[in-house]
Amino acid sequence: MRAADGTITPIDAPGAQGTFANAINPAGTITGYYTDASFASHGFVRATDGTITTFDGPGAGTSFFQGTNPGTINPAGAIAGYYTDAGYISHGFVRAKGTVTSFDPPGSVNTIGFAFNNQVPVGINPAGEITGSYIDASFASHGFLRSAKGSFTSFDPPGSISTQPSSINQSRGDHGKLLYPR
Repeated sequence: MRAADGTITPIDAPGAQGTFANAINPAGTITGYYTDASFASHGFVRATDGTITTFDGPGAGTSFFQGTNPGTINPAGAIAGYYTDAGYISHGFVRAKGTVTSFDPPGSVNTIGFAFNNQVPVGINPAGEITGSYIDASFASHGFLRSAKGSFTSFDPPGSISTQPSSINQSRGDHGKLLYPR
């Protein structure tokens, strides 16, 4: 972690072979993942006082290229990401107030192998809405918006052959505006 004055503070999760910080919220809480000796990944959240709490998605695998991968954190500290189970099937998750909830957008399937993820949450806004992408049975990629209550909206821009949102609007008054590359 690099502070405004240029000071660098290493982040090392307990038992980690490697630690990867992915996101920081306005309060300075950091999330990411670390790999263990089996190259399985596990999620962590680093509080502003330096305390590191580790967590895993429900049913996350414990072997090579399996495990939990947090990708984003909102101002309230809710974390979204994905985990891969022992069968190399990926699932989205949200971690709020210490509880990890798994989700799968309707129509998402396993795409065989660790290189493809069933769904990849990439953004969570202050309202708890999550955006990301998933792959269907014909290997087509679609965008999704998951409401804070757990309902899904799938979307594809007209004429697209692959949809992969990259973020969601963080304004509390303008929920659901998504950004995706052309």
